[in-house]
Amino acid sequence: MEITEIKSHIRDTSFNKFYIFSGPEWKVQRLYIEQIAKVSGKELRYIDSITDIYGKKGSKMFIQKSYVYVVRDDKEITQNEKIQEQIDSIIGNNILILLLTAPDKRTKFYKAYKDTIVEFEALKPVVLKKYIQKEINLSDKSCDKLMEVCEYDYGRCLLEIDKIKRSDKSFEQLLQSGVIYQPPKDAIFDFVDAILDVEVNKTFDLYQQCLAVGEAVMVMITVLYNNTKAVLQVQSCKSNDVSKATGLTSWQIMNAKKHLNKRRIGELLDIIELCQEAQQAIVTGTIEEEYVMENILTRIM
Repeated sequence: MEITEIKSHIRDTSFNKFYIFSGPEWKVQRLYIEQIAKVSGKELRYIDSITDIYGKKGSKMFIQKSYVYVVRDDKEITQNEKIQEQIDSIIGNNILILLLTAPDKRTKFYKAYKDTIVEFEALKPVVLKKYIQKEINLSDKSCDKLMEVCEYDYGRCLLEIDKIKRSDKSFEQLLQSGVIYQPPKDAIFDFVDAILDVEVNKTFDLYQQCLAVGEAVMVMITVLYNNTKAVLQVQSCKSNDVSKATGLTSWQIMNAKKHLNKRRIGELLDIIELCQEAQQAIVTGTIEEEYVMENILTRIM
């Protein structure tokens, strides 16, 4: 089910009995849940299991009052086929929303209810910016910085926006003073970015910084492998729906796009192969770990 269908249900006040929400954008899920409760006129209630509804079903309260029940990762629903068969009668005049942290696409439950699942993917930066600027008057530059320090997580952005609203200081002042937390930049990610962008001097400077702070060589290789693979997938993707075609999240795609066409496809494949060979060499002890990264850099820079 697409999010647009949920919007039409809210607009038309015509709701299904049973919804399944999944995906990383929990804050947007919460907004839709609250809107469903508000528009349907039903009280919002979080429960531990669908079995919590059983005892209420025969009571006067159940008959007189209806609810939007919300339950997370309930095995009684996902694994009990008898309950699945009776789910409509169990729900009655209520609405039930099941939140799934990580749906298993191999299960019978997923295959049976895949058309009921609404995926709330991480918001694209352009959409997230609109959400933020509805909440608070920030310049584009400040908005971009807020998204960056919150790692493009809407829920975290809202927490920092609340700090700004409660303070008489500007966003920039709060950022500088540390009231708004800015995660430290790890040299290892800048190092890998420099490799992907073919910035030779910067690469070797950052490599020395990584060594100085004690970064493990295997970690450097793993980050290089993962980020190079993401760039390769995005750069070679012909589909309009990159996320669906590659399996990458919108955050991974956005990071990969910064490095597109800095290296040819063949070069990216070479880096991936070198990383695989290096990992194998470290595991088997055929080369001393301290020389592995230098060997890779000599061959790709």
